[in-house]
Order: sequence, then C-alpha cells, then structure tokens
Amino acid sequence: MGTVVEVEREFIWLDVGGERAVLYASELMLGIGERPADRYAVGDRFEAAVFQMEPNPESGAMQFSIRRASPYPEVLAGFEVGAEVQATVVNTYDAGIELEVDGLRGNAYLEELLLHPSESPHQRYESGETIKGVLVWHVNQATRHLALSIKRNTPGYVEALQRRAVGDVVSATITGFQPNGGLWLNVDGLVGGVLPRELALNDGESARERYAVGETIDGLLVQQVNHEARVLALSAKRNVPGYVEALQRHAVGDVVSATIAAFTGIGGLWLDVDGLVGGVQPWELVLANEESVRERYTVGQTIDKLFVWRVDHRNRVLNLSVRRNGPGYVGALQRRTVGDVVSATITHVGEVPEVLLLDVDGLLGVVSSREIALSEGESTREHYIVGETINGLFVWRVDHENRLLALSAKRNAPGYMEALQRRAVGDEVSGTVTDVLSAGLWLEVDGAIGWIFKEEALLEDGEALAERYSVGDSITAVVRHVDRASRTVLLSARQSGLALVEEPIVLGATIKVMVARKRDGGIDVSVGGGSEVGIPDYALSLRPGGSAELEMGQEIDVVVMGVEDGVPTVLSHRRALAGWEAARDRLAAGFVVPDARVIPWVDRPNRDDGPAAVDLGPITGFIRLNERDAAAVEDLMNRRANRRHGIVIEALDEEVWTASVSEAKFEARWQELADSLPTDEGVEGEVIDITRGVATLDLGFGLLGEMPVNGDERIGEVVTVGIRSVDREEYRIVVESGAYRLAEMIAGNESATCEFKAVFQGQREGDSKEVRSGYPVARAMAGMMNQAGGHVLVGVYEDQETKKGKVIGWEESGFDTEDAFVTELANVVGRMLSTEAGGLYDVRFEALPGGKRIADIVCRPAERPIFTRNVRHRGAPAKFFVRYEAATRQPADGQDDRELYEYIQGRFYGREA
Repeated sequence: MGTVVEVEREFIWLDVGGERAVLYASELMLGIGERPADRYAVGDRFEAAVFQMEPNPESGAMQFSIRRASPYPEVLAGFEVGAEVQATVVNTYDAGIELEVDGLRGNAYLEELLLHPSESPHQRYESGETIKGVLVWHVNQATRHLALSIKRNTPGYVEALQRRAVGDVVSATITGFQPNGGLWLNVDGLVGGVLPRELALNDGESARERYAVGETIDGLLVQQVNHEARVLALSAKRNVPGYVEALQRHAVGDVVSATIAAFTGIGGLWLDVDGLVGGVQPWELVLANEESVRERYTVGQTIDKLFVWRVDHRNRVLNLSVRRNGPGYVGALQRRTVGDVVSATITHVGEVPEVLLLDVDGLLGVVSSREIALSEGESTREHYIVGETINGLFVWRVDHENRLLALSAKRNAPGYMEALQRRAVGDEVSGTVTDVLSAGLWLEVDGAIGWIFKEEALLEDGEALAERYSVGDSITAVVRHVDRASRTVLLSARQSGLALVEEPIVLGATIKVMVARKRDGGIDVSVGGGSEVGIPDYALSLRPGGSAELEMGQEIDVVVMGVEDGVPTVLSHRRALAGWEAARDRLAAGFVVPDARVIPWVDRPNRDDGPAAVDLGPITGFIRLNERDAAAVEDLMNRRANRRHGIVIEALDEEVWTASVSEAKFEARWQELADSLPTDEGVEGEVIDITRGVATLDLGFGLLGEMPVNGDERIGEVVTVGIRSVDREEYRIVVESGAYRLAEMIAGNESATCEFKAVFQGQREGDSKEVRSGYPVARAMAGMMNQAGGHVLVGVYEDQETKKGKVIGWEESGFDTEDAFVTELANVVGRMLSTEAGGLYDVRFEALPGGKRIADIVCRPAERPIFTRNVRHRGAPAKFFVRYEAATRQPADGQDDRELYEYIQGRFYGREA
C-alpha cells in the first residue's frame, strides 16, 4: 500500500508507511510508449498487492513492482533457460533494450545485441518492434525477471560454442561491466563472463578502475561452458603465471587458511587461498541453527584450518571444508565402520547430480541416487526435503581421505540381503547401469547393487566409459566376487558370454552371442563358458563392412556352421538375418553377383588346396583354381590383396546350397541384364539389406541396386524405383524411389500432408504480387510445420476441370539454377517465418517418370509454434496457420480466439487450455 508523492519521467516516488520507495516505469502497468505521468498523479494510492524487491544500492530506497505481482510468478515459472521467444521492444537505453514477452518484462543488455561498431540501441531498435528468436539465458525467480539475448541465438553460435572446452585459453574484448563488478566479453563472437572473484585485482581495486570497454584481455581460462545459457565462464585469476604449479602443490588432506572473496548464490563461500580459488559449499560450514552464512562471515575475513577435500585440476579450484576439520571430527569418523546402521539429517538435496548430503552426528554423509529406493520416474527432490531425518542408513564405505561416510538406503532395505545371497562367483547376470564414473560402472542386478571396474568393461583401446555406456544401458556380466561387508556384487563384462538358445549345439542352430571386440576384418563374439569365436566381415551382413553397425556388448543372433566337441567353431551372423532365406531361394543358374568376396585361406574353417570359396551373400560359391597359375592363386587367396569379384552362377546344388561359379562369364552377362532394365519407367525391387544408411535392392537375376535409406524402408519390402545411374566399370546400379512416391502423391491429389504450388515467386503473366513475394509457399510450409509435417510441391497445380494435379515443372518459377531457388527460399523463410523454421525443411529436386522435374519442399513438424508474417504489408500482425485436410488455414479467425489458444496449448505443450 503506497501513496504517490512525486512523478518523474521514468519512475514515480511513493510513501509506504513513512518509507520512501520507487517504482520504475518498467514496473508499472503502462502501454508501449506510455509514460508514468500519462497514467499516475500525486496522491494516487495503490490498493493492489505489490511485490517487494531488494533495496536499490544506489538510492537506498525500496523498489516496488505492480507488474511483477501475482499471477506474474506463475507465468514466469513457465519459461526455461534455452527457450526461444518472440519479444516486443518496450524501451531502448544506452545500456540495452527492455522487452516484453507474453506480459513478462526482460532485458537484453548491450553485450547481448547485434550492433555495428559505434551503433547504439536507439539507432537499431524502436519501441513496439517485434523481434523473433530471442534466447532466454537466465530466469531470475527472486527478482522475477528474464535475461534475454539476441546474440546467443545467431546462426552458427551454438556450433562455435560446442568447439570450446573447459581448459581452453582465449583472448576476449570487454563489452560491458556486470552489475556485481564483473566483466562481459566478446570471445570471437561468443558471450563470455568473468565474475569479480575471477579477476586478478589489487586490494580495493574495482574492475572499472582496471579495465575499459573495448579493451582486449589475453590468457583468459575457460572454466565452464554453459550450453544451456550459451555463455563461457572465464577466469583471469586461474591462468596467471604460477597458478597451475601452485595448485599442483596442494593435495587432499591439506589444511589451509583463506580469505573470503565473495558469497555463493546458494549460501556458500568463495575464497582466496594464497592466490588460488577455493570454494566452500554451505553444508561444509558449521553454523548455528537458523544462522545464515552472511551473519557468520564477511568479505575480507580470514578463515583458518580449512580442510582440502578435493583438488579439481580441470576447473583449477580447491574444494574446502570447515566441518571436516572441526574439533573431534577425525576421532568421530574413526569410530565408524563399514556395516554400521545410522540415522542422519538431510542438509542438502542435489538435483544435478541427484544426491543427498546428510549430518551423521556431526559427520558428513553422502547418499547418491543409485543408493536410494525411489519409485519409477521419481526424483530425489520429490522424495526428500532438507531437515528430514532418515533412519536405517547403511555405511558401505568410510572414506578417511575425504573424511566422508558413503551411505545407502537401498543396501539395508527389506530383502536386499536375500537378493545378495542368491549371487555366487561365476553366475552370469544382467544388470542396468545406474551411474557412469571414470573408474567404473554402478549397476542394478535384480535388486542388488553391482560394480564393474573400468578394466573389466568392454572398451576399445583409449575409449572412455562415458563414450560406451549411459545410464539405463543393459549389460550382461559374470560375478567375480560378492563383497558382503559393503553389500556389493563385483562384476566383469569382459568374462561374460550369453546363454545359448539351443542345447546341445548342433549344425544349423540359431544361438545368441555377445560382441566381445571389433577387429580388422571382423568381430569376436563370446559364446557361453568364456569361449570366443571369430566372425569375419563376409559372414556379418549381406553388405560388406557389416561390423560397422555392431557395438561391443551387443547381443546378436548367429547360425552355427561348425561344431567341435560341443563347442561352436564357425558362426554366421548373415544367415540369421531377416530375409536371408528368401534371398537364398531366389538364386538360380545364370544369376550374377557383382560384389562377391573370395574367402581367404586364413578365414576358412578347413584350409586346403581345393577351390576358392566365394561369399555370394546368401550362400557360398566355389571357383576352380586348376586353370590359374600359382601367382594368380596366391593373389586371389591373400587377404591383403583381396578384391571385388563379379561372379555368374553356373550351377546350383540345392541339396547343400552351394554353387559353382565363373568369373570369366560375368561381364557379358551383367551388361546384358543391365541393358534390359527400363530407364523411363518404374522397376520393382525387394529390399534385401540395410547397412550404414544404404539399402540394397534385388532388381532380378542377381542385379543389385543401391539407394540411400529415407527412414521408412524395411527388409523384405518391395518398392518401385527408377534407375538413376549405371556404372559399367564398377558394375554398380544406383536407384531412387522418391520420384515414384511423388508421382503417387500427385495422382492422389492434395491432402493433409501434400500441397501443390504452381510457382514460387513466379514471374508469369497474371501472377499476383503476393505470389511473387513467395508468401503462399511460406504460409503452406508453416501450416505443415504446425501440424504433422508434409510436402509442398512446387511445379504442380490443381487442374480446375479434372481436380487432379498437373505437372508443369519447377522451372516455371523463373530461377536459373536449383541453388538460386534454394537460396531465395531460405531468404523468404527467414523474413516471413519464425526463426526455428529454417531448420525444419529440406528441398529436393525430383524428375518424375514423365521427365518433368519438380521441387519437393519436405517440412518437418515443429516443436514450437511457427508464425507467418506477410512482409508486403508493413505492420501486419504475425499469423498462425495449420494444415487441415487439403487446406492451409488459421485455427481461428483472430489470434485471440479461444480455438487458437487451445490448439497451441494442446499441439505444442501437451496440455489443455
């Protein structure tokens, strides 16, 4: 409740119970361009609830806000860091611009704008102007404010940020000063920030006294890459001469003195430790009940006997603790042993990572998320609160080096010991990864907790665990040891095999095995009992190089082709693939195989001097060697000299499914068959293999076609394709299916996923100015993106008499080249559609069976609403279009209609309006 005592140009003064308070224009309910004097007068009283903020450090007056009162916080809670929004300019200042986003107020400061040198925000932006693609980089719930950025959402920004890593040393140009005394910088187009504690300043010296806008600072260390807020956190202090050497002289267990440099945002301390950066989290302090860190400590104060519990060389910081060095702490820790059951009070609930920190009679305890029995999908924060007491926690490790108790709720839950006792050394078990560390993996094994050391995991040379495994992965492993003291199952994935599907093993049986390692020329698989069998590349897939799609630890089906003493010696993954038998049954005398592979002697299960074995895909063929000289045979059978072989089947033994083949007759037969393929109409082909994004089609008589996979092809599917090219030197046929699918689409007329456009920006006589602007095509694209996606076909129109699609070709749009068409379409999309639309479409130029070419604009569904603006009409509002059946229209006549609101809420946010 307050009374207006004075009205200024940009704010008003209030009397609030005898206290002087200020309301800035941005905190009043004003329209765009409206000033406080236009709405308020001396003597006015505010009856509405008002949100009170921190006192202004400059004026000393309290700040109030009408705008940020309820329900403002609820609206603000709907915004997340990383969101892209559309904003309206409310005011421009020398230091930036103020924007409105769905009724909320936010600021984009000078360093967040895209300005030319010497250009001011007043020159670039106008009140009332709408800006798309603005990034939310900070949501301040305390002050109820959005921090916004245009710069952090420019093309290429994300990619440039991804090329930066912690530890990089960069040069940067100062763009502004942070309100807290730090710096904003430009790092080759990226936004960087340096907090005041990260600057190497003299005592009492401020950043403004040391630095100036436009100055370049060299040797800044990247201490954090924040991909969510799209900013680099930099430090001058952590890269000064001698810093690294000084950090290396410290170790866990050191006791140091330090001077407080700043308070952390969550109630901890930043400290100076003889020039090094140190941090103390609030749970590492010893405070009285209800006492805050600011009541106990002040900036500049020295704290003695801080315990170093971690030296973080990556971030160049010391993690410190007051608590772990308190009187009697070490003695109390020594009285604890593995197996103790304790009660503890929660002091902190961490979200990333999910962890509980607890007070155990003055000792620090930690419980990770893997040690808590949570319901599926439940988070630690949903289950626990600070101050809560947990009983029955099991001590599974006493860490004397870090002065810490590792605790577990799960290892003391009812039934846990019974689950653990069912495990024995040598058992083969399946486990789900619950945590990935640098030293190993934590797993859940049927209710018990398991651990795999890095050395016992399936890794390639130099590979890190995080590159191979993720939380939720399933791993099959062998029990090496059951540690009943810590209640942990120690496992090995390296020693594991998978149970066989059939017992006993017989020729022709299909069994499951696990990929143990990938090597040059094939893979090794683990087959129960610890034995391993090699499978060469030629037996992995219908296409060469099939091992590229297999992963270590992956389960695969194989067919047993050789057995000795009940153990499989020869396996084929290929023969277990879907479609293999159908491919085999199509073979007959006269078929050609353009990409046969000779099986070298070293890879054959029975090495002898008989005919050369040739892999034909579905079956094995044999070439007679008695007509070749010794050098030719040696070349043919040498793995390193192995080459592609074109083969014609001369005869087929269907009883044992082998073939006699000929190389000499191949070329003439292949050319004859290739010449018989029609080039101006569709050809049917069956998909017999899909490997590394390429589908192989059987076009008949052993002729194989290859085409890129579009995503919906399946092995065994018969598709109509056209012949794109025939390489007579490589005996390779490339086919395409897109044109024939488009022909079917055009014959079926316009639909919910297909719209015809005769031209894009056409110059034909009679074309309207709107058509020439490209707006109809942009509007159709937006409609597809706001619904389920689809195709906008340029070069096709609906004949009014027959109501069928008529093809005229994309060339009617008047562009000289396909590149010119694509470039101009990108310009139109950039001008007329929301920023996100630029990444939601592809353009393909397809030749239809009749010979004419069209442009197929393939649109993908959007995750956020795509708005359309007709730039021909200055000041026209952006509109929202959706594809309904065979028409593109708005869900409602006006943007404020309930129908439009309900559609957007349901389609993009999955909630009812």
